[in-house]
Amino acid sequence: MPVGVLKNTLYGLALPVAGKRCQWREAGAETRDGEVLRALHKRRVVGACVQRFEKGRLTECLCVGYAGLEPERRVITAATVFRTASIAKMVSALLVFRLQTLGRLHVRKDISDLAGYAIRNPRYPDAPITLGMLLSHTSGIVDSPAYFAAFDKGTPLAGLIEDGEMFGETLPGTRFRYSNLAAGMTACLLESRFGVSFEALAQRELFAPLGVRATFDISTLDARETADAYRVLPANRAFDAAARIRAAAPLREPDPQRRYLLASGGLFLSAPELARLAVAAATGADGFFDAESLAQMRTPIAGWPDQSVRMRHGMGLLCLEDSRICARTLWGHQGFAYGAVNGVFFDEQGSGFAMLNSGCSEQRTGHLALINRDLIARLMK
Repeated sequence: MPVGVLKNTLYGLALPVAGKRCQWREAGAETRDGEVLRALHKRRVVGACVQRFEKGRLTECLCVGYAGLEPERRVITAATVFRTASIAKMVSALLVFRLQTLGRLHVRKDISDLAGYAIRNPRYPDAPITLGMLLSHTSGIVDSPAYFAAFDKGTPLAGLIEDGEMFGETLPGTRFRYSNLAAGMTACLLESRFGVSFEALAQRELFAPLGVRATFDISTLDARETADAYRVLPANRAFDAAARIRAAAPLREPDPQRRYLLASGGLFLSAPELARLAVAAATGADGFFDAESLAQMRTPIAGWPDQSVRMRHGMGLLCLEDSRICARTLWGHQGFAYGAVNGVFFDEQGSGFAMLNSGCSEQRTGHLALINRDLIARLMK
């Protein structure tokens, strides 16, 4: 992933020469759909579904390109299921705030109480780390080398906590530092607190009540309907959905020591279903989320260090306030993984879009992906 000005510049120079080219044709019509298609084509999208919504109601759905290129081509449809990558953080936060609305937990809760054992930065043993700090990336918990090694080793959470490199040098709650581990710990803590799997809790308390088809359990998916993911530079298939589904074990039982990879990036759903969740986050879904929870999600707490684009972070939601990109404030999230670059953005009126893809240029300005910047310019005028 090209992070930083230099890497983004080099990536942009190499893409026209060495990047994977689109295997579908752009539209020429001077319509909004035509503008979107040209933006997707320009950013080398392998395949994508873009679902728009206006004032809380789903409207146009645009599908283009391919969910898979081998062994045979599979076209994208509105029913195609994608791995959302970090957009899962937003959806995991929605589950937390639904439980808060129900009075079953609160984001000011010390995570030690949820886990059942002490979780403290050893530099600040008297400073509690709250659930809200995990959601806003201000907990001081960082993605240490041991965390990345745990992808293969399956290290239990207690083992990661014992690693001093898991904790940064700043007082919890005082500094923004994006952390997949911190966000992912949400699943472990909810499993500890409620005694059921994160997947079962999400289905029971969030997805089923909202009528949304989504899952954190890849073993339940149909490979024919699930998108692969491709890097367009260097060109390769980075996520083989069928192989992942075959290798996956069901998530029926809680395992609070090893579920920290789910809440940060392991969600699967279609673009229309993601749009339904975004509408609920924008509107509150007739009280499904209470006013306190909506305010906590939307209120920016800390900003990204790179100010090329003015983006800040609340509890589970990005806040985009940059008149160069959009005249009004937007909320949402992005997801980068295996070459896919996803995005969901909405305004206070409940209008916006959800875009999921099977591969795309990963170039960005600051933290904002150029494909998402393009779509905001065309769909959020």
